[in-house]
Amino acid sequence: EKDEDIKDIINNNNWLKKCLSCLNDKNSFLLLTKIWDKLSKIITNTLELAEILSKIPSEENKIRLLKILRTNYLLKIIHDARDLWNILEWLYWDSQKQFIDIIWQENIKKIFLSTNEIIIILYYLTNENKDYLMNILWLDWVKYKIKTSRNFLDMYRWLTDKKAVEFLKKFEISDIKHLFKNQQEFYKFMLRLPKSKEKLLLKYLNLWN
Repeated sequence: EKDEDIKDIINNNNWLKKCLSCLNDKNSFLLLTKIWDKLSKIITNTLELAEILSKIPSEENKIRLLKILRTNYLLKIIHDARDLWNILEWLYWDSQKQFIDIIWQENIKKIFLSTNEIIIILYYLTNENKDYLMNILWLDWVKYKIKTSRNFLDMYRWLTDKKAVEFLKKFEISDIKHLFKNQQEFYKFMLRLPKSKEKLLLKYLNLWN
């Protein structure tokens, strides 16, 4: 009966947030397990899910919640990179990687329509998790989405140095040069890079001794 009473009381997102704010890690998880079958009705979009995650201090319990919701339901509320970002904003360290695993590789690829959407996500990931996401997406697949010098710049700039080297190797030197209309455009491009990335690119283009 008590379980049913809890389910009757917590029947919307606001009540769930209030309850989680007052509970410790152990009890917040117990609450989620009590109402697991109602969560898909209480949480109807990624902004609401993000608000719930922000009230859960434990990374372990955040992942437990995401696993309770299951991949199929998460994919119903994750429509684009912004939805993915709403969730990742409240996950840290290994939790980011675990969430990516919950979504699955092929589903992740379907979410990203352009390099700009990939960059939105890279901004919130740790370096280790940036590399993990790139391994899932495959750099060859990312390269296919590079259409302009701006695409190339933004993608290259947000990769870790390790992945930046691998990324460059996917291009012929002539392919990179053809992205730029003239030397002035290339020079402006270089000014926007951190020193480490600038050096890597110049070396790859045989312009650094």
